[in-house]
Amino acid sequence: MTAENNRILSIDALRGLDMVLLSGGAAVLWQLCRLVWGNDVPAWLGRQFVHAEWGCGFTCWDLVMPLFLFITGCSMPIAFARYREQACWRTWWRVLRRVVLLFVLGMVVQGNLCSGDPARMNLFCNTLQAIASGYLMSALVLMRWNWRGQLACCVVLLLAYWALLRFVPYGGQPAGLFQPRNNLAYFIDCRLQGHWQDGTPYTWILTSLNFGALTLMGALAGGVLFRMKGIRACLLLAGAGVLCLGAALLLELDTPLIKHLFTSTMVLWSGGWCLLLLAVFHLVFDLLPAAGYLAFPLRVVGCNALLAYLLTNTPGVGGRSIWGNVAYSLFRWADNPLLYECLSYGALWLMLYWLYRHRAYLRV
Repeated sequence: MTAENNRILSIDALRGLDMVLLSGGAAVLWQLCRLVWGNDVPAWLGRQFVHAEWGCGFTCWDLVMPLFLFITGCSMPIAFARYREQACWRTWWRVLRRVVLLFVLGMVVQGNLCSGDPARMNLFCNTLQAIASGYLMSALVLMRWNWRGQLACCVVLLLAYWALLRFVPYGGQPAGLFQPRNNLAYFIDCRLQGHWQDGTPYTWILTSLNFGALTLMGALAGGVLFRMKGIRACLLLAGAGVLCLGAALLLELDTPLIKHLFTSTMVLWSGGWCLLLLAVFHLVFDLLPAAGYLAFPLRVVGCNALLAYLLTNTPGVGGRSIWGNVAYSLFRWADNPLLYECLSYGALWLMLYWLYRHRAYLRV
């Protein structure tokens, strides 16, 4: 297996792919589509660049956030193998520090923390905060149980969230509603977050159960790569992915696939695709000779994923992100949209490459 300093190349590359899409690569791809098709980009292709409407299926863009959670879990078995050699209090300090920092950074990115105005702040509304909650639950499980216990906890979390949404009435409403702003998870968010809610139909607090389930799914997959090598690991990951996709199709007969609500059906469906992607990346980047050269552009981004996310998602001035303002100041002369997006992302990649060469990584 190709690894450096106990890092698994396929995990770094898959994290890099996810972050490339989140930090500007998707914009480059969209402009390439427009170069080919002009204003007549096929509707099915155009839908892959935006989130699906409530209850209207699943798009490629819907996979980006679940993949972020899944990859976070993939890295945990390697990290916790090192943590077990340390004192227990030191391990918990690492875990709690990371959770708090991710939660605060999530408020900076999307919660208006930097505004300094409590009336404008949103408490729990960002992918980094979802990762924080999923990481905390997964850490609690990894510290106590082996893979069998981890698998059992993952299933319990999925079933618990499904049962709560399906069978618990709320606020005078019957159980089992899956409507925008009219479901148990949204009701709990409104009651607990109050005016600090972000006003979207996305749900967060109760939904953390499934954030934990998806992160644990990633931890189980990372454990496979940590303990096994070769085709056996690929087949196991691919088989688990197909099993999750099949389970999602069956569960959809009872519970709709809704990304905004992070239903258990959505977790099984997105988790299945994450497992299949990891199997492919393991085959290509860990097993094929000299594939490390192919993974290198992705690894540069994957090793500094948090910094790339913060730069390209934290609001700046003029409605642009921090990096968007930098790119605009450098390349506003480029009147061709494809050229502008390529220059913008190329400059970001070169900066991340410089940091990679100097082993400078933003970690929490």
